[in-house]
This record gives sequence, structure tokens and C-alpha cells, in this order.
Amino acid sequence: MAALIEAQAPGKLVLAGEYAVLEGAPGLAVAVDVRAQARVTSLPGRGNQLAIPDTGEHFRFHWVSDSRPRWEKNSPGAFGLPLEVCAEILSARGLLPRASELSACEIELLTAAFFQAGKAGQRMKLGLGSSAAVVVALTGALLRFAGGPALSRQDLIDICCEAHRRLQGGNGSGIDVATSITGGTVAIKISRHPATDARIVQALPVAWPRQLRLVAVWSGESASTPAMLGRLRAFRERNAENYSGHMERLGATAGQAVAAWKAENVGALLSAVASYEIGLRRLDDSAGIGIFSAVHERLRAIAQEHAAVYKPSGAGGGDFGIALTDSRDVEQALRADYAAAGYRTLDAELCAPGLTVRGGAMPAGHRGPG
Repeated sequence: MAALIEAQAPGKLVLAGEYAVLEGAPGLAVAVDVRAQARVTSLPGRGNQLAIPDTGEHFRFHWVSDSRPRWEKNSPGAFGLPLEVCAEILSARGLLPRASELSACEIELLTAAFFQAGKAGQRMKLGLGSSAAVVVALTGALLRFAGGPALSRQDLIDICCEAHRRLQGGNGSGIDVATSITGGTVAIKISRHPATDARIVQALPVAWPRQLRLVAVWSGESASTPAMLGRLRAFRERNAENYSGHMERLGATAGQAVAAWKAENVGALLSAVASYEIGLRRLDDSAGIGIFSAVHERLRAIAQEHAAVYKPSGAGGGDFGIALTDSRDVEQALRADYAAAGYRTLDAELCAPGLTVRGGAMPAGHRGPG
């Protein structure tokens, strides 16, 4: 077997806009060089399989009439959902050939870089957007596999956002998907389609301010984003007016952060991020989401000792937090103090490249029923 196609997509850290982006507020995020991979390899004969190298499992399938996988024996469960969802959406949009025209192949999905072994040996997610990254990588690989026309970045964002929201049971702002596709640092803009009212997520690449220093630190705990979003929805349902007030204030502050970032005004940016953290704390106090766990409070206290600005990145509760400063000395001191306290800081490259796809479509002579 020879790997013909390999797609890679990075993870992300949210810098500003958490929760508020769900209501159309702007956001900021940076791609990190922790990458999901999707590989498509030609197979002789008629069978197909999904391989999960992270677990060593393989699942046989065949393509059915609408170019979706049907599992032959054991279902991969959650491991198979990205392929099921991505193939269904691409087929519905006419971007995958008919099943009879698809080559026999093995599809590998690799996400080990997004996880770490816990003290008891359990697999713990780091909270860098693994589900979005694997959707982006797999979509890129399937599109190359299909051999169709190149899509615009916006079309790709639209497709992957739809796939990721479906994978997450309707949840998700799209900020992680757009960042994974685009790479670098992005300002996120959310709008609505005038005819369908569907969410449109746009990513504008922005330069990293030269004086800004960031230390990303892992809390050592994995958070359940769907559970936290569920508590947010419950708050909205029981107190819509209070919810709207929080979202409006957070949205305005996120806008200030984006404007300061674009102007490379690091002082104004740090002030806006500090204000956003206060707004998140007030939302958490009202809604009981669990954003500011005890470990985030400890990480924040260490940052405050160095006059750095700290906030959870993303949904909070666990996963990563970020400390921002304009001082290289403070950055180094933070890394040392977090390490001394037993916390891991992220050493992956920031502003990582977005989705990359190598290799070509399956050779025409290899086509056959799946």
C-alpha cells in the first residue's frame, strides 16, 4: 500500500470571544502546531477500512449509494462519526462521486497529539480543538480523494462548520474550525445568511503583535464543552434578559480586543482581555457554568504575581489557560513558575499553518465498487 493523500490540520487557542461568539460576537484565536492527520491509502480489491492508529483498531466498511460508509461488522461508534458526517455532507453537496466510482481505500485518522496520559494512564484531551481539527483534515483528504475542483477557503469553512456542528450535536461556534482551516492568528466574524439565516463564520488573518507574549498552560484537567454549553443554554432559558446583557457586554469587549489586536496596541489589548476575563467571571457567577475552576484560579494567581493577564482559553473549567504580557522576562518567569508548580506549558508553535493536503486523487484505473 502507498499513502496517496495526507491532510493535516492544527488545533487552536481562543484568545477572546468565548461564549459570546455563539451570539454573533467577534473573536480572536491562534492556530497551534498540534495537528490532526487524515490519510487515504489505496487498497487492492473491493473493501475499505477505517483505521484508528491511536487505538490500533480497524473497521471494515463499504460505500453505499449516497457515498456514505456502511460498517460491515463492528461499528466504530464515536470513532466513525467524523467519516459518516463528512462523507454525508460532501455527498449532499455533490462533492463526492457515486459509490460505484469511489476507489477502495483505507482511511486513517490520527489525533494522538491532542491527548495526554493521565496519572492513572487514562487518555485525557488537552482541549485544543481535536474534533474540529479532525473534521478539517478529513474533509480536506476526502475532497482531494474525490478529485473535484478546488474550493475557496470560505466554502471549506462553511462545509466543515456544518460537519462539526452535526458531530457535536448542534453545538459549536465555528471559531475552532475556521482557525484550523486558515492557520496563523485570525479575527472571527459571525454573520447570518440573508435568505436562510444560517450562520456564516468568516476568518480574517491578522498579524501577531510584535510585543505580545503568550504562555499557554494546561490545567491538567479535561473539560466537557458540551456539558458547559448545556448549562449556558439552561441559564438562557431561565433568565433570557440577564443572558442577553452578559452577551452584549462580552461582545462589546471582544470587539475592543479585536480592534486593539489589529492596531497592534498591546496595552489596549491586555486591558481588553482583562476586561473580558471579568465579564466571563460575571457570566459564570450568574449561570453556574463552571468556567473558573479551582485550578484556573491557581493559574491566574501565578500570572497575577507577575502582573500578567490570565484567562481560560475556550470553554474553561479545565483544558488550557493563557497568560498574556508584553515582557519577555515575565514570559520566562511564568514558564518557570508554572513548571515549578507542576503545570505543563505548551511548547508547540503558535501561528501554525492551517490545513495542508499532500498527494493527488486516486488513479482512474484503480476505480471500482466499494
